[in-house]
Amino acid sequence: MKKLLSFVVAGLVLCCLGTQAQAQAPNSGPFHPMDGLTPEEIQLGVSMLRNARLVNKSTQFADIRLRELPKADVLRWKRGTPFARQGVFIFRQGGKTYETIADVGTQKIISSREIPGVQPAVHQDEWNRAREAVMKSPSWRKEMTALGYKDLKSINCTPIGSGGFPDRKYGNRRVLKVVCFDVENRLDYLQARPIDHIVTAVDADSSELLEIIKAKEPIVPLNIKGYNRTLADRRTPLRPVVNIAPGGANFVLRGGIEVEWQNWSFHMRTDRRSGLIMSMVKFNDNGNNRMVAYQMALSEMFVPYMDPSETWAFKTFLDAGEYGLGYLISTLAPGRDCPHNAVFIDALIPSDQGGVFRADKAICVFERNTGDPAWRHYQSGANRNYSAPQVELVVRMAPTIGNYDYIVDYVFQLRGTIKVRVGATGLDALKMVSSARADSPSAREDLRYGNLIAPHTVAPYHDHYFSFRLDLDIDGDKNLLLLDTVQPQTLPAGNRRRSLWTLRTSQIVKEGAVSHGGGNKRVNWRIINPNKRTALGHFPGYYLVPGHVVTSLLTADDPPQQRALFSSNPLWVSRRKPGEFWAAGDFPNQSKGGEGLPQYVADGESVTNQDLVLWYNIGFHHLTLPEDFPVLPTLWHEFMLRPANFFTRNPAHDLAPSFLVRKKGQQKKTEKQ
Repeated sequence: MKKLLSFVVAGLVLCCLGTQAQAQAPNSGPFHPMDGLTPEEIQLGVSMLRNARLVNKSTQFADIRLRELPKADVLRWKRGTPFARQGVFIFRQGGKTYETIADVGTQKIISSREIPGVQPAVHQDEWNRAREAVMKSPSWRKEMTALGYKDLKSINCTPIGSGGFPDRKYGNRRVLKVVCFDVENRLDYLQARPIDHIVTAVDADSSELLEIIKAKEPIVPLNIKGYNRTLADRRTPLRPVVNIAPGGANFVLRGGIEVEWQNWSFHMRTDRRSGLIMSMVKFNDNGNNRMVAYQMALSEMFVPYMDPSETWAFKTFLDAGEYGLGYLISTLAPGRDCPHNAVFIDALIPSDQGGVFRADKAICVFERNTGDPAWRHYQSGANRNYSAPQVELVVRMAPTIGNYDYIVDYVFQLRGTIKVRVGATGLDALKMVSSARADSPSAREDLRYGNLIAPHTVAPYHDHYFSFRLDLDIDGDKNLLLLDTVQPQTLPAGNRRRSLWTLRTSQIVKEGAVSHGGGNKRVNWRIINPNKRTALGHFPGYYLVPGHVVTSLLTADDPPQQRALFSSNPLWVSRRKPGEFWAAGDFPNQSKGGEGLPQYVADGESVTNQDLVLWYNIGFHHLTLPEDFPVLPTLWHEFMLRPANFFTRNPAHDLAPSFLVRKKGQQKKTEKQ
């Protein structure tokens, strides 16, 4: 019977996948003002720059992206009418950084300028040249030989960002730091052994070796190895546990970029820096398409490590601005990264050379039955269960940045709620130590800034902060922000009850970091439209329900914290202004700090009845554990956008109690048609 059931389930999976799980790329377009630049538009823009002698064939482009139209123009646009198309081109030329804005519709250069003293995102060519320069360097090879490496083919090196430090010796040079790994004396089948006693600084423009940095800690001998296992150690596969849609999907995907599902509709595009940008998020409320969010995107990531040694202290990454989440977006595997019934979408990402490369299966869109009730009530007298199944629509991407993989989900629910989730997985960054056990004599020193997760292997502690830019437009673009706090109240003498709690509401009146209360008080931030009323007389609104409220513990004078000041508070609010997209500024690579959000809110303008942008940080301190090794189990963190007086009743109250099941005759009739 068990074998029969397995065959039936497996057959059901195969018969019901159809073409639904096939990868597709967005049609050439553009069809919507928020569509990303097409390959033809990118090619045309680069040709315009070459004809204007602003670039040549060797120019490297750090970013090419859509220059969005003014918000009012996008909101007025009607499908089928023409719209302007402009691109932003960031590139390096002769050791300098330039920004050119080109109108690819009229084929005119709008502006072009040098931006002195800044460093854009790292190029693939720079990675390759820095790695090659190090591995060919006689001084580096001499150091490796001194460590005991006779065959340097067993070493693989990887350039990474150098951070930003005012006291660095390199002036305004464009610097990469190169770390190396022993791929022969591996720790396990996934993890190479880090050679973290030596880090090399390289000028990314000239490929000149600037410095070989040595740790002051004792060198761990080569014959000390970590835990080792092989792929053959995998357990017996599970019986199939699948999410399928035998009747077909309930969502419509138009052009690979516009989605309609139940009452939700939205536009999505891939971006070299943000990865995935969600726009024009609306909810159809009884025929009225009501705006919830004009745009939502992951603006920046900050990952500082807590090891102060010479070869670790610089590891304070701003991954979106230094590398690009879309540039490093990874292929999603059907049945593992996304369910079998997902629709996979290829992304077309601007390349360093001014062209486009295809990222296969970069985005997946799928429905899932959570197994939970969307709502329920059991009527005991009638012995009757009133309930409906909870189904969600998920849009997912997974950039892989070095050792870490991040899964970013936008989850739409039938009750009008949006969850934004980040899953951290991949591999912990590792450091070799002399201690084989946590109770070894040397462990006190070895484990000062991390935890022993395998013999002779420490994973340094670190943080993760994900800054989401939320351009919410609740029933329109003029909103205000409230702080709702649950407050205890002591009742006067004579009451049967001695205490209870009540809701206290205060308004945020100016731009800046927003307080999150304290103690055991429940705090929600509520954004409302004060210009409209619902049928019940409420101002329509949405709660931003915090999930993981962790802020940076680094001091304000620490250079990494200066570069990522957004991480000092879980929520910021600013008035929407063109060009203000990046929490750590336009050019965080090697930046001195203070850019981005601190600049956006410096003038403290009023946020009462204005077009607002919320900047929410998902943050967590990663206390590393042996259970993280050899591969980190996915750790999920999230926040929620939940309707608050937006509707006059539960928008999912009319859900059917079960799924649509066609009878045999009906199915055959449909197939004939």
